[in-house]
Amino acid sequence: MPADDLVFSAPATVAEAVAQLGGDDGEAIAMGGGTSVAMLLKNDLIEPGRIVWLGKIPGLRQLMAASDGTLRIGATVTLRELAAAEPVREHAPALAYAAGQVGNPRVRAVATLGGALVHGDPRQDIPPVLLALEARVRVAGPSGEREIPVAGFHTGFLETALAAGELVTDIIIPAAPGRRSVYARFTPGSEDDYPTVGVAASVVRAGDGRVTRATLALGGVGPAPLLVSRAGELAGRVPGAGDIEAVAAAAEQAADPVDDRLGSARYKKAMAREWTRRALRACLAGERGRPDSGPAGS
Repeated sequence: MPADDLVFSAPATVAEAVAQLGGDDGEAIAMGGGTSVAMLLKNDLIEPGRIVWLGKIPGLRQLMAASDGTLRIGATVTLRELAAAEPVREHAPALAYAAGQVGNPRVRAVATLGGALVHGDPRQDIPPVLLALEARVRVAGPSGEREIPVAGFHTGFLETALAAGELVTDIIIPAAPGRRSVYARFTPGSEDDYPTVGVAASVVRAGDGRVTRATLALGGVGPAPLLVSRAGELAGRVPGAGDIEAVAAAAEQAADPVDDRLGSARYKKAMAREWTRRALRACLAGERGRPDSGPAGS
């Protein structure tokens, strides 16, 4: 659609936004910070009839922690705010770290959590962390509200489970007392670039050192972020080097990358294995946010 015919609206409530997304002036898209939408428009990859800007809806900017540590984060909270928020740094340090690594300060100042999810680029830092933290996505649409586990949100390259007219309102990260979360991003070039491989790990341990729950997710090695189910087998034991190596090997096997400017598929699979080792070691050692056993951004 010619730029002169593109309609821009800024609703004040979620209900107004849902109504405008289902309007009759051509395909409409929701926009938070606009970093992804601007890129798609510039490259003629989308031709919306209307852009519905969500920045004037107060409820989408809330960030709060319940008394048990459950986090509720609005879709238009920026990555800069996410990285600095004390509740996120306390209860989900891997998410705070990942948000602080995306792009550059200018990008982080406007890019939103909801946008990082909805864009669906498998190279992004945020989705694998939310996957490892077993987050849920709250959405609103013509049929009302519903929740989608992040594990089922991304359905393919740049594709999500959102139905027509739906928009993301909140992301819920459930509480997990004793959880340690780590995000390791491997960027052999510029730290501002997409990671060649991203690994997010979350481990909950009992007082005797046994793992009670473990999740591990990969980014950049397939059409969507993926869970490595073998990590769940760490539950019920005090993991040793052999256990970590078994999960790392499973990560390499699960990875299904393609050759591109960030590296060959073979190289990415090997890096998925190596950075899984580092992320798990860091979690099991009680580190928070990023692994200190090696440079997370180099």
